Amino acid sequence: MKISLGIYPNEAPAATIASAKLADAMGYWALWVLDSHLLFHEVYTLLGALAVSTRRIRLGTAVTNPLTRHPTVTAAAFATLAELSGGRASLGISVGDSALKSMNLEAAKMPVLADTVALARKLLAGEEASFGEGKTAQLSHFGPPVPIYVAATGPRMLELAGRIADGVILMNGIAPQFIREAVRIVGEGRRAAAREEASVKIAVWAACHPNPQAVKFNVARTILRNVPGEVDDLTRQVAVKVKQAYDFRQHGSAQADFARLIPDELVSRFAFCGEYGAIEQQARALAGCGVDEVILAIPVAPEIAPRDVILRELGPMVASMDAARS
Repeated sequence: MKISLGIYPNEAPAATIASAKLADAMGYWALWVLDSHLLFHEVYTLLGALAVSTRRIRLGTAVTNPLTRHPTVTAAAFATLAELSGGRASLGISVGDSALKSMNLEAAKMPVLADTVALARKLLAGEEASFGEGKTAQLSHFGPPVPIYVAATGPRMLELAGRIADGVILMNGIAPQFIREAVRIVGEGRRAAAREEASVKIAVWAACHPNPQAVKFNVARTILRNVPGEVDDLTRQVAVKVKQAYDFRQHGSAQADFARLIPDELVSRFAFCGEYGAIEQQARALAGCGVDEVILAIPVAPEIAPRDVILRELGPMVASMDAARS
């Protein structure tokens, strides 16, 4: 199982680049960056800077969407990123969350997402893509292959991801029972499309910090989603309060006001938290659930431990898992 870093790009780009260089040197597998253009620094620009600042770590979006980014724009961006990085690009996409909600827009429909993935796949392969009524488009440049990951939580999205994606980014928390159920549904979609078992990689994204207060913002967003599996009464009760208070202007912020609604009891089911040894145990527990990659999304805010400190403290885990893959 691989260990990767998730970035909320709410700080100066130079700080993000510094963390990327550190993660690259320490052996983290990939760097996944949010795409929410009003809340964070612009992701496609940032990924280009990361590509020329790192050597081996993979680079991707977690995630972009079909509406604020036209499929041809996304394909062109990732073809360029793949070329610029020497084949280290991964395209993460879904129906849209804060990038759209912060503009008071609704998420894309699932058929739109499926069409976007199909168009992007053709364009990235250098093929012509149809845009209706006999009109086609084709990239004049394309680089190394780019795997396409779909972020998913609910049953219908999980099944779709299993049918169309090279990988799935689960945003279902970290409790093994939630992850096993999500993986099972992805498998149903994969089998329905007659795809081979190894054709769909499974990644788990969740906030990570030793301070439980620092991850509650991410727990709040997760419990509002349609997480398959047995959800207890406390989670349902808290979700009702969070839904009323959630402010997308504070999405991805460890200082979000709505984070205060999350009781400590929920944190361990939905985020990586606790002493560093405990975080390692939480991550390793997912290896037996069919997970290929764990994405530790480390927030940055005043008065909490800096991201680079956490990257270094978790370095032995990354090294041991890297050695186990060798």
